[in-house]
Amino acid sequence: MVLVNFVLIGWYLMSPVAKASTTIFDHVWSWASLLWLCPLLSGSLGLLGTMAYRHPDDLDQAQPINRALCWRVVTAGKNIDVVLSTIRRCQSEMAKSPLAQYIIEVVIDECDNVRRLPMDQKDVRIIVVPQDYQAPNRSRFKARALHYALLHSPIADTTWIVHLDEETQPTSSSIKGICKFIAEEEESERLRIGQGAILYHREWKKHPFLTLADNFRTGDDLARFYFQHKLGITFFGLHGSYIVIRNDVEKATGGFDFGPHGDITEDSFWAVKAMEDGLRCAWVHGYLEEQSCMSVLDFLRQRRRWFQGLVKVSVHAPVKLRWRLCLGLNTILWGLSPLGMFYTLGNFFHHVYISPIIVILASFSSAAFVTFNVTGLKINMDEHGIISLPRRVLLTACQVLLIPIFSAMESFAALWAMCTATKDFQVVKK
Repeated sequence: MVLVNFVLIGWYLMSPVAKASTTIFDHVWSWASLLWLCPLLSGSLGLLGTMAYRHPDDLDQAQPINRALCWRVVTAGKNIDVVLSTIRRCQSEMAKSPLAQYIIEVVIDECDNVRRLPMDQKDVRIIVVPQDYQAPNRSRFKARALHYALLHSPIADTTWIVHLDEETQPTSSSIKGICKFIAEEEESERLRIGQGAILYHREWKKHPFLTLADNFRTGDDLARFYFQHKLGITFFGLHGSYIVIRNDVEKATGGFDFGPHGDITEDSFWAVKAMEDGLRCAWVHGYLEEQSCMSVLDFLRQRRRWFQGLVKVSVHAPVKLRWRLCLGLNTILWGLSPLGMFYTLGNFFHHVYISPIIVILASFSSAAFVTFNVTGLKINMDEHGIISLPRRVLLTACQVLLIPIFSAMESFAALWAMCTATKDFQVVKK
């Protein structure tokens, strides 16, 4: 990280001498460099998480637990082959690590693809959401299906639910980590909301560019998200996948039915409400696997939905301001990222004096985000079985060199979200 700092600062110092600010425009342009500090808060807090994180060395010591697990998979039924793959993966991984009794619940909207699901397997339960079902608060999409499952699932109150998106699959490490987490929570009776890190390497060969783009998300899990979970409060929201919660605790929250304002990113909306109600979160060791989007357009659509959903959480969540403040500030800073991108490009053509303090802080935050990218890459390479040193070096170089492209994609998604309205919950192809 220190090396990256020196490279970034050195680039600025060796660039053509900046002209002194002589006009009002020059002064405004110079002060606009504050846009470079937008990632500073997230970068600093994330760096604390990265420095504190330690890979567990005791997961293999996980013991069987006396509580049942429910792998709850929610799907609209459009990517049914992916759902079938997730069912098979849950079954195979639980057979390898038989630490708990389990059931796989597939919550699916009523559609023709329901008939393709395994109806006669003892460890699989299909919960079909009728087309005419309406949640009490008129929530749509995944939130509607989750509320229906909350009301109609027959699992015991003491069963622990692991929420999965249709493409999210368990690994041996996640089963061990989840069971250790459950054992600790039951013993302490704290019954917190658990969440861990997600990997994106499964389709690396088919989608190398977008897999590299999503490696940052793994690094961010082990940075900002690890930091917030160690503190016990969801400052930055919550992933809708890899939520580990006991059934009676989820029932007590009332579920995810918050109406149209809360059904775009129902996970984060639910998280801030849960925090205000007195629940707390904790970290779960072990990884779940997802797969990256299959096209740049889907990548942008996904981020666009997240941005618009987080705006609604920040504005409409029925909680006190202190629970929405950090999430709202983080969303505002994301919304400013397109301006920062345009300013950086413009600075090549209109190079005025910028305070060295801003340059150093901007370099620090940039180095932090490079660190998150490289950390996420390393974990995904390790789990994917990439051991060849030349290939690891090549992928690391690609990851770092493509960061400006990935950042531009994230910025463009925010700009797109601010310019257009999302009319529905777009299910991206995976």
